[in-house]
Amino acid sequence: MTDLLVTNVRPDGGETADILIKGGRIAAIGANLPREAGVPVHDGGNAVAIAPFVEPHVHLDKILWGLPWHSINVPPSLRAMIDNEVEIRKNLPWDTEERAGNLMRQCVAMGSTHIRSHVDISSGYRLDNLHAVLRAHEKTRHAVGLELVAFPQLGMMIDPGTADLMEAALDEGASVIGGIDPTEIDGDPKGHLDTIFDIASRKGAKIDIHLHEAGELGLSALKMIAERTRANGMQGRVVVSHAFCLGDGPADAVDAMIDILAENGIGIISAVPGEIDFPPMFELARRGVKCAVASDSLRDTWNPHGNGDMLERCWLLSYRSYCRTDEELVAALDMGTGRGADLLALEGHGLDVGCEGSLVLIEGENRAQILVDRPKRSLVVKRGRIVARDGTWVA
Repeated sequence: MTDLLVTNVRPDGGETADILIKGGRIAAIGANLPREAGVPVHDGGNAVAIAPFVEPHVHLDKILWGLPWHSINVPPSLRAMIDNEVEIRKNLPWDTEERAGNLMRQCVAMGSTHIRSHVDISSGYRLDNLHAVLRAHEKTRHAVGLELVAFPQLGMMIDPGTADLMEAALDEGASVIGGIDPTEIDGDPKGHLDTIFDIASRKGAKIDIHLHEAGELGLSALKMIAERTRANGMQGRVVVSHAFCLGDGPADAVDAMIDILAENGIGIISAVPGEIDFPPMFELARRGVKCAVASDSLRDTWNPHGNGDMLERCWLLSYRSYCRTDEELVAALDMGTGRGADLLALEGHGLDVGCEGSLVLIEGENRAQILVDRPKRSLVVKRGRIVARDGTWVA
């Protein structure tokens, strides 16, 4: 069913209204809309209605959500953590399809109706992780949109054949080419970035690069990324995830880099990590850089924290950014909704007539209070179909 009348709600915390969804699109918003034969009605109970959350960076193939507790062993370096994960995943009793499906359903229950996920591609994994996540999505596609990043977690230049597999992944369901720390992981920043941009340019794919490299090393990598973005005419199609260098680099260099990012249409995604300086998200937004928050690693071999709740992630941004006023709190909430949709160029995201008929109902007073208190999602709708109630998947 793609038709639904949601009554007695307050869009974005405003005046009480009804929202009519027809054919999977918002057809009307207004007080006391007429009932139509054959259109189901849901009384929203005066809840606040917002456009759905967007989860722009997670790892569905790594997840252990919904499974028995797995104690975390934290090796001393990024490379050691990567190698540790490879060993653990060899012996997991649960396959990737099951684990990916668990998290997709959890994200929907928390109000996210679109996910961008990185999936590991390597000479060892080949395309197995990609295929498993796609199979999981076949069972959830009515409830959540999905775009996949072919991600060389183990390195690309140091793992012969990975680049070819990443390109092949674009023909089998991925739409984004990933990258990772071109100097610290691959030891060849020029070769790494040239390869990524070459594949993306030839295949018409987007790019999303993990950049953990800090300080001036990371800023140097960002400069190289910007140069290739401009040379390949890929403005608006490149995202850098993490970009810790924007949080801990020299102030004058960071200031100059923000202008470069804006000029070249390069987006930034942050998981707002607790122990690391992260990019100045509100300053990025103020200066025209598309940016959003995301969960990244959660409940896996890297990190026991996280629950797929983008409202909680927005709250974390507000807490760590010292947001106090309603305006600041609502801006933090937008980092997980509208700004996430804008970053990923999602068409029809919003609560206007003509937008996709997807929404989230949250019992609360207004958007600022919702961010602070993080109430349970009372209803999640995807294209006119109810897919979760009271924080539980029902699709």
